Amino acid sequence: MVRMGTVWDRTTAFLGDRSAAVLPIAGLLIFLPTCFQEILRPAMTGTGTGAVFGLVAIVLAVVMAWGQLSVVALAVEPGAVAPAAMRTGARRLLPAIGIGLLVALIVALLGAPLGIAFLASGVDWVSTVPGQWHPAGPLPAGLKLFVGLYSLALVIVVLWGMARLLPLNSVVVAERRGVGAIRRAFGLTRGLALRIVGVVILFFVVWGVSAMAATTVLGSIFQLAFGGEGAITLATVLTAIVGGAVTTVFTVLAAAFAAELYLATRAARDLPAEAE
Repeated sequence: MVRMGTVWDRTTAFLGDRSAAVLPIAGLLIFLPTCFQEILRPAMTGTGTGAVFGLVAIVLAVVMAWGQLSVVALAVEPGAVAPAAMRTGARRLLPAIGIGLLVALIVALLGAPLGIAFLASGVDWVSTVPGQWHPAGPLPAGLKLFVGLYSLALVIVVLWGMARLLPLNSVVVAERRGVGAIRRAFGLTRGLALRIVGVVILFFVVWGVSAMAATTVLGSIFQLAFGGEGAITLATVLTAIVGGAVTTVFTVLAAAFAAELYLATRAARDLPAEAE
């Protein structure tokens, strides 16, 4: 039987034992891209810069995905060192991105009935702020009921899907699978969804509180201490660095936990690690 407490203990043990290999990967492929993204964000919100920032954000997201896959490789490949793990992460990057896009498409299709309902209702929309649209009048009661119930059901389904697919990247890295990794991840997490959902919710709550403390509280302190005018100042740079550090810590934790969950479920079910 797989216990979440045991998986967490193995995660902390892995990060402690392999910190010398984890730190360069986390610093180069997760921390630096995160900081760069946060530093540039205030300067790229003006007219005509949204597309540029979007392209930069995509590139940085790909680099961070590479970093997460490299952390997974460290955990699932005994004796791996940082350069070898980074090479493995790079080799599995395109399959992981492709599978991630497929999962995102499935989620978008699940959410499509909400958009169809709004279009079919004939509700008029107005924009009070560029990029933000709001209904011009009150929504019909039937539409509000449908949107509320369907949104609740969608959240439950997405949380359940996140729990069942938590070892997905680990399967992609360790077993060199493609689309079949989705079915494999579902098989590994059979019967564990509720326990994993609890861990996921707790994880995001702690992450959110920590991120708020780092960016809002410390950001205000930096602004009061250093001031400055313009999109990029010493205060915004320091805030981005602190926020990047928090994001890096939780991103590495999430990748390591998912990898240790994969190893635990694979061992518990005595399933082979070879690709089909």
